[in-house]
Amino acid sequence: MQVQESTDNELLYQNLRYEADYQRRLQPITSQLKNLDKSNPSFAQLEASRDALIEERRQTLDQLFQNHPQSFFVKFKKAGQNPAIHPELSSEDQVTYYRMEFWDDVDLSDPRLMATPVIYNKLKRYFEELTPQQPDSIILSLERLVAKIPNTKGSEYYKYFVNWVALAYEPTKTTLMDAEAVFVHMIQQHFTPERAFWSDSANTYALQLRAAEMANSLINQPGPNVKAPDINGQLRAVYDLKAPYIVVYLYNPDCEHCQEQSPVLVNLYQRWQAQSPSLVDVYAIAVDTEADLWRAYVAKTGMTWTNVFDPTNKAIYKTYFVNVTPEVYVLGPDRKIIAKNLNVDQLEEVIRRDQEKRK
Repeated sequence: MQVQESTDNELLYQNLRYEADYQRRLQPITSQLKNLDKSNPSFAQLEASRDALIEERRQTLDQLFQNHPQSFFVKFKKAGQNPAIHPELSSEDQVTYYRMEFWDDVDLSDPRLMATPVIYNKLKRYFEELTPQQPDSIILSLERLVAKIPNTKGSEYYKYFVNWVALAYEPTKTTLMDAEAVFVHMIQQHFTPERAFWSDSANTYALQLRAAEMANSLINQPGPNVKAPDINGQLRAVYDLKAPYIVVYLYNPDCEHCQEQSPVLVNLYQRWQAQSPSLVDVYAIAVDTEADLWRAYVAKTGMTWTNVFDPTNKAIYKTYFVNVTPEVYVLGPDRKIIAKNLNVDQLEEVIRRDQEKRK
């Protein structure tokens, strides 16, 4: 194909021809390397040929980038390149630098790139493959990326990035433990009236309210010391329990999953109580129910631990966040939350691992 008076298209087709030729030369070498043991004398020679081809491509692209710095095709092509590996560093540091340099060649001031696949593909890989799936790491990666945007005010990149992360790690839609930590950070730092230019005031207020409800029950924070009436009408507090570990169990008597999980927890509790002294105690909070249903459920299920219920929900508002029931939290010996969003059958392993860390 011949293109006239369009530098971007000329460069596109020149590059397509080069890349096709490059792959034609590289593919046989790659195939041979896969089938050879490293001890084979031919392996080193083939590896050197492969590296020479890779270096040739790097130099060809560098020349293209230098000759046409304002070309949109060049911006697109450059954005899709991977960072260089630093062989002098440890494997862990190589990954860290790779992640930190991943966006260096992307022009985040040019919104045209948003219309290409490169931004979505890089964003997905950056968070799902290059970022450890822990709230602190996800938040750090997001903030480093946002800091690369020249001006976040009115930026379509800023809007896209923060919304993508908020949706990707929305609680109940991810397997990430303590996804609420990511959500709370996103809402409190980025979905504010000053920064969320794409959102109306009512939606922003609703998000801020939801984040506030989650904010007091994040991992590594002190577990809220809920005080609510027990079966006998006596106020009982979480911190009244003296076992090293406390399971805070929030449930609804009509919830089918609660009806499956509660008997499992009862069996675990009976084993824990047989120990001397008991390693774990349970503080169970009934939510969104009625007193008669709660009392009947406690009796039927044989829940002999501390059971509380506040029909007004005032005792638990902005304490232990519940999205779906049952919700399970674990408090460690220092009464900080060490785990949440668990199934009951995960409790013993979570506690065992925490004990190992404290030795």
